[in-house]
Amino acid sequence: MTKRRDLFIFVADPQRADEARDYLSNWLRELDGHPGYLGGAVLQESAGELLDNTLVLALDFESTAAARALWPKIENTVNPVYPDDKSDKSPDQGSFFYDGTKQAVKDGAELPLKFTRGDGLLARMLHIHAEAIDEYSSRS
Repeated sequence: MTKRRDLFIFVADPQRADEARDYLSNWLRELDGHPGYLGGAVLQESAGELLDNTLVLALDFESTAAARALWPKIENTVNPVYPDDKSDKSPDQGSFFYDGTKQAVKDGAELPLKFTRGDGLLARMLHIHAEAIDEYSSRS
């Protein structure tokens, strides 16, 4: 069985960043008990290379089948993975990381993201569903 890790990169609404971090952490724990869910992590970008309040949600599953079994259970709920408005089919907004938005915001422009996930707390920038092909852990 091949482990699976799903990564979701978000930017939190700047007015609600603390609430967004808490929301993601709590949501991780709400998934406990789903067959094959191994846990996860909430990470915050710390090098200043991306937009302020960039967060990463990492979900670990024992297999792709276990991950796929979760999606139908949550697709019609308010969560960070699916849009709050289920008719919203807009793409991820990751291009804003690379198009000069960070500098424009620094210069006083408004952040042009749509906060459409997690009850309006998060803008989903990118998501990756990946099967583990190699893992290494140091013994130190």
